[in-house]
Amino acid sequence: MAVSKSMHVTIVDDVADNLSSYRELLEDEFNLRLIQDPVNLLGFLNTGKTDLVVLDFHMPSMNGFELYKKMRQTHPNTPVIFLTGDPSEDVLIKGLDLGAQDFIVKPVSINELVARIKNKIEAKKKKHRKKKDLNLIKVENHDFALNIDLNSAVIDGNNITLTPIEYKIIHLLVKNPNKIFSREYLAEIIWGNTDTSSQNIDTHLSNLRKKLKPFSSYIKTIKSRGILLRV
Repeated sequence: MAVSKSMHVTIVDDVADNLSSYRELLEDEFNLRLIQDPVNLLGFLNTGKTDLVVLDFHMPSMNGFELYKKMRQTHPNTPVIFLTGDPSEDVLIKGLDLGAQDFIVKPVSINELVARIKNKIEAKKKKHRKKKDLNLIKVENHDFALNIDLNSAVIDGNNITLTPIEYKIIHLLVKNPNKIFSREYLAEIIWGNTDTSSQNIDTHLSNLRKKLKPFSSYIKTIKSRGILLRV
């Protein structure tokens, strides 16, 4: 139950009695935002956050499809479930063509509605986690990663800003663990030439080690040979 309550659901229905019923039936499962005037949904989405929107299809001022199209212009990734009393195939096809994630024909059991809402929210979160993981280069058995979008390091969930040179050095080491790289090789790969002084390289390494503590203890210097990431 505690997990469910972390989910926020917005329900749009122009009938006040319907909203009261939704509150009574769903408030133990979800954090709810109930909206009677469909136009108010757009204002709420611009200032608040929700995991999913349940839209009634038949509303006099603006039907569910019209509202859905407006909503998609600013919040294209928010899952939507349509509720409708019209079981016609044309209505279902139109909604799915617009990109609706689900269509429920009323009357619907409360257990089915809860299950569908949870499934849609969990699917979105799973997709988000997968996409986020694709942006990370992780070091096995260590709470350390590189964010390839930000060119930064992530330690214990905290983002560490790196200079372009620092990122290039640690990226090379992370992609090639337990491999020794000579200073000459670093100079050629990172600076594009071999004229870079050892002192310059050591300065960047020193700054990098300070930023990446305690993980930097795995960056080893092998005398007369070079550096490596020993993991």
